[in-house]
Amino acid sequence: MSTDNPVVKNFIIPLEKYPNLNENQTIHDAVEVLRSFTCGEHDRLRYAALLVLNDQNQLVGAVTLRDLLLVLDTRLKGIRKVKKFEGKESEFPDLTILWEDSFFVECTKRSHVSVKDCMSPIHHTVKAGDPVLKALSIMLSTNDDILPVVENGRVIGVIRLEEIFRELNDRCRI
Repeated sequence: MSTDNPVVKNFIIPLEKYPNLNENQTIHDAVEVLRSFTCGEHDRLRYAALLVLNDQNQLVGAVTLRDLLLVLDTRLKGIRKVKKFEGKESEFPDLTILWEDSFFVECTKRSHVSVKDCMSPIHHTVKAGDPVLKALSIMLSTNDDILPVVENGRVIGVIRLEEIFRELNDRCRI
């Protein structure tokens, strides 16, 4: 194990191995891209977000599973956080929309929506040569679990909190 300070480039997931698509593609395309990155015997999703690029392959945003669900049915945006969920009788009766036929009909109708209409802007990136602890401090202060990694103005991949945790765990011998 090296005593050098670890840098981001040693822990990135390269762009070609991380879900991404063009801003003009649809929600349906985004779901298909995410579903193509599965693992394990139950084909679990490996990633909870994808990067959105423009026609010049420049990073313009990200789409999370939450973003996708919220665009599928606008009623989901009205659901408020509750302290406790006990079913339809509690303060959270709107959750029942998930089981209504209308929800699934609405999902199908909205699958053509462009990802640029539901993506979130990227506020923070790190450079490939930045220290891993810089990436960690940004993630902790912004509550992000991934950060795009840029080199020469182009996104080359992402670094995730999982890789940082693994590195810190190895170095700290927790």
